[in-house]
Amino acid sequence: MEQRQYEFCGFRLDAVSRELFGPGGAPISITFKALEVLAYLIKQRSRVVGRRELLATVWSGRVVEENNLTQAISALRKAFGVAAGEHRYIVTIPGRGYRFVAELTGGPIVERRRRAAFATEPFPAAERLYLAGRDLIDAPNSSRVRRAIGVFRQVLDIDPGYARAWSGQAFAWRALTITGDMDPKQAFPLAKAAVQRALALDPALPEAHAANGFNLFWNDWDWRAAELACLRAINLDPRIPDGHFAYAHLLNNLGRSGEALAQVRVARELDPLSPLVNALEGIFLATAGRMEEASARIAQALEIAPEFWVALLALAKMASARGELAAAIGVFEQAAMLSGRCSQVLAALAPVLVATGNRAGAEQLREELKVLSDTTYVPAAGRAAISNALGAHDEALDLLELAYEQRDVHMAFLKTDTRWNNLRSRPRFAALMDRMGFTAGAAHGTL
Repeated sequence: MEQRQYEFCGFRLDAVSRELFGPGGAPISITFKALEVLAYLIKQRSRVVGRRELLATVWSGRVVEENNLTQAISALRKAFGVAAGEHRYIVTIPGRGYRFVAELTGGPIVERRRRAAFATEPFPAAERLYLAGRDLIDAPNSSRVRRAIGVFRQVLDIDPGYARAWSGQAFAWRALTITGDMDPKQAFPLAKAAVQRALALDPALPEAHAANGFNLFWNDWDWRAAELACLRAINLDPRIPDGHFAYAHLLNNLGRSGEALAQVRVARELDPLSPLVNALEGIFLATAGRMEEASARIAQALEIAPEFWVALLALAKMASARGELAAAIGVFEQAAMLSGRCSQVLAALAPVLVATGNRAGAEQLREELKVLSDTTYVPAAGRAAISNALGAHDEALDLLELAYEQRDVHMAFLKTDTRWNNLRSRPRFAALMDRMGFTAGAAHGTL
């Protein structure tokens, strides 16, 4: 049976009727949804509650405006008489969610010690863990993605037939190739096996078809099959953002910018508090030359997750494009630290160092990745970008050919990545474009 009354700091919440009373018993006027958010945060006060979980619980899967949840939190803080940045009652954990921290009072009303915890909560344990895992991969770096893999494993320990957890595993293993420089020849067999397990359990699961689309896109370089998988995900349930997001990414990499922007906008409208979706929409807008809109979207991603390195990387690239090189370097270095010195960030930093006359700094980055590659996998495309920035064009082409052999996921960006524009007229680069299926008459990957 649900506990009805919660008291804290002179306030009283009736969790059944969804009424809030202030000190002295005066009723407080506030929206019903804000009170549902408060009730859920109080019930889950022993932990941080992710944005996805709050949206799925309070709004029950409905498509909501981007600021619905933040408005609810703001309304609650206003009702408590605290400023927006004051976390006396509800703490905002950047990139993770919210937690109720006020001390409950009122004797036996306060603690029933969760004697029937899972029976009285709106989400079973597996579902709650799954949403926590999704929150982790929504602002991915190597540490968060590996934690997500562990969380999805916990879900599957509880319920091995939970198909969405298998699709989450697939997303995470794939994401490690670009957020954690994991060898794709190790990561993608795991990602593909997870997709197949998800589809065996639920052949109509949109998230699994979207994950399959990403695998076909990033690893198999089969553009047509990837497109069909993404469209399958969207057709199964257009309200699920995963299919739109995967399709937008594919379209952008194929140079179909207008279509990509339409799809990523739908993904963001369906999942407005996703740092990853907001950041990628900003990147795609920048690719289309819509810099003012791109800046606004990147700012939104960083407001949701201030330490999200992908958004910081995009911010640094835009600053560099404006000629603000010193500022860009500072943001690049912050992104490098937060990403665990991901090769993608170092490769983007090197040309800016060269442009400022710090050639030695770029050479140091090239040496850092070369030494690391002697003992572990390092994506060759990142090394190629640094060599290219230093004017070692033949070495860059050697490394791009190695990247092809490695199945380096960054090769899926070859068609639209402007860093290679100076090499596009060279026969070796043209041959790579053909092998990747990016040219007319290529052996695979119909465009």
